[in-house]
Amino acid sequence: MILSRQLGLSLLTMLCTALAMPALALPDDRQKPVSIESDYAERNEATGRTIYRGNVIISQGSVLIEADQITLHVENNKVSRIECEGKPASYQQKPQLDGPMMIARADHIDYLPAANSIALKHNAVLSRNGTIIKGDSINYDIDKQTWKAKGDDLGQQKRIQLVIPPSALQTDTTSAETTP
Repeated sequence: MILSRQLGLSLLTMLCTALAMPALALPDDRQKPVSIESDYAERNEATGRTIYRGNVIISQGSVLIEADQITLHVENNKVSRIECEGKPASYQQKPQLDGPMMIARADHIDYLPAANSIALKHNAVLSRNGTIIKGDSINYDIDKQTWKAKGDDLGQQKRIQLVIPPSALQTDTTSAETTP
């Protein structure tokens, strides 16, 4: 009993350390504890994988990941990939202190901490600052704030769709109105 508690505590400590990714989000987020909740969890030390199933929620500061199943891939005591499955799975974070919240949803989400990027696959939606991008797949570079999207002839989202809010399209007309 004591050995299993020690193993559980050491696993939790390793995961918390591994999830504290320096380029992930707000500077404060790295100092916040990682919380993982699920109905079921299974760890394989040999493969470095932990699978969480059933209402999985991972949070750390402004980062919130929700899915039906999340697989954490650990290499060299660091999380190399967070694989999320759901209908949909979601990932949100506030990348910058003065920036808007970024929200991503898809049936499959791969988060790659080293590259600080997310790959959204099947029914992908990315929303930031009122702009919404939809496609079969979207790749988003969090650091550079760049994205690539594509549709799929075989899927529901045959073409990409971009919705830009009116506020982003308005030009500064105040200088033109005050000029005699």
